[in-house]
Amino acid sequence: MRYLRAELFFIIMVVLLCGAGLMLVMQHQLLNDIKLQDASVSLPDGPLGAAMLFLIAAGVAGSLMLLPHVRMQVKNKGQLKIITWMITRNSQDLEQIGFIDPLTGLQSRHYFDAALHEYLLQFGKINRPVTVLLIGIERLQLLCEQRGRDVTDRLLIEAALCIRNCTRYHDVLAHMGDGEFALIVPDLEMADADKMAARICKALEQNEMRMGHESYLISAASTVAEWNAKEKAPALYKRARAALLKKQSV
Repeated sequence: MRYLRAELFFIIMVVLLCGAGLMLVMQHQLLNDIKLQDASVSLPDGPLGAAMLFLIAAGVAGSLMLLPHVRMQVKNKGQLKIITWMITRNSQDLEQIGFIDPLTGLQSRHYFDAALHEYLLQFGKINRPVTVLLIGIERLQLLCEQRGRDVTDRLLIEAALCIRNCTRYHDVLAHMGDGEFALIVPDLEMADADKMAARICKALEQNEMRMGHESYLISAASTVAEWNAKEKAPALYKRARAALLKKQSV
């Protein structure tokens, strides 16, 4: 059986609690032996008893509160895998129209449009959030004019690799063209999606691209749009892109 990180944390917690309880029992036995050898020694039992009660309470609380939450995460992860598999299967027939971006190796805009429609359909059934996250590489046209297309393409490839390293296994990452990257981020609340966008932008800014004796820093803007459970896929993407263009124009 393969354990999740949260499950491993629970197992380690239980082992540590058992170890601490065993040590307390051994300490208590040792103190009793000392007391038997010297009856004049007075050893209070209150602290040890209280410690044992705390250990028992921690173990019970962990079993009743943490483990069900872990199991729920496992169930949700299983649902995500099933939905992702269904979306991939339903999209296989569309490979003929170019689902892979030839420059970055990411999914293309065609794939993104089809996948977003499918994600909204499937996640709407289980009432889970879907968010579109857009990353726009800034000053790309200026770089192309000053350094040429080869440098610009290399920068986009570096950016694609960097963004991909910040995504989860069931996120969909596509290169939409003109330095715009789009992410379908399912089962993530808006606040966490904002943090993810900020983390991606920070990773891009820290990623220095070197070509010969020159180096280039990647600057990016991001925006996040959460599905309102009513709008269609094109409307959700359009809303996210309008927010990105507004941010880039400031």
